[in-house]
Order: sequence, then C-alpha cells, then structure tokens
Amino acid sequence: MGLGAVSALFGIAFALAQNDLKRLLAYSSVENIGIILVGLGAAMLGAANSASWGRIALAGALLHVWNHGAFKSLLFFGAGSVLQATGTREMSRLGGLWRAMPWTTGLFALGAIAVSGLPPLNGFVSEWLVYLGLFDAAASRNPSGLIAMLAAIILGCPGRWPLLLISKPPQ
Repeated sequence: MGLGAVSALFGIAFALAQNDLKRLLAYSSVENIGIILVGLGAAMLGAANSASWGRIALAGALLHVWNHGAFKSLLFFGAGSVLQATGTREMSRLGGLWRAMPWTTGLFALGAIAVSGLPPLNGFVSEWLVYLGLFDAAASRNPSGLIAMLAAIILGCPGRWPLLLISKPPQ
C-alpha cells in the first residue's frame, strides 16, 4: 500500500509539472497504477485479517484496471488526434481547439473527468470502492487501520483534482 501511495503522489506531482500532453497522460497513468496498488495492498491486508473490507478494495482495484484502460485509451487517442491536427503536444499552444475539433474536445473532456475520479463516471466508481475498503479498514481499529487511513489521506490529496484542466494557460 505504501508503494502505491507514493506512486500515486509522485505520479500526479510529475503530471502537474508537464507541458507536454502525452507526458502528462503518462504520469497520470503512474498515479492510477498507484491507486491500483493501494487497492491490491489493502486486499492483501484484508485477506491476512479475514476482513470483508479487503474484498471491497480488491473489487475496486480490479475495476480500476478495467476503467483505466478505457479512459486512458480515450485520452491517448484524443491526444494523437490533436497532435495530428496541430503538429504539437505543447499544451500552452493548444488553446481554442474546441472550435476546430468539437468532437475531440468533448470526448477528451469526458476522459479527463473520468481520469479525475469525478462522479458519475467510471473512474469515480472504482476509486470509491478502493476508498470504501480503506475506510472500513481504518474503522476496524486494528494495526492495519492506521496504514489504510494514511493511504486514504495520500490518495485524497487535492493535487489530483487539477487533472480536470485540459490545458495550461499560455506562459
């Protein structure tokens, strides 16, 4: 769980520092793999304690594998379409694409909302299951509960939410 939490935290930190669209998406994948690892770690702790919260975390981790494949492929296809149309991946030069590419913009925005884990899309559902497993573990008042609570705090850091922004303002 610790490795997953660190991966999620550093993945999103590196993603926020990017100006290259595909690199931002790649570092976002590092963050999402961290979420999956936290869920798998919680599942292993739950299996060791014969706890039901481990099964909830496992369900969330496995669902997030599926969901990440869906929304990240949508985002990479959108990034490829933008690259093909504009010839650049530099986000500061991509303003006003919604007029020239309305379908791509709409679908990319949908993928960005999903990757941000906002309701009602698939990224929210799988992350919520991981969180439910972590919250139930924390409420169980055993030694693994403290680890689960720390992982939930790290995953819930506000730095993950700005991925909803599709482009950065010009420098």
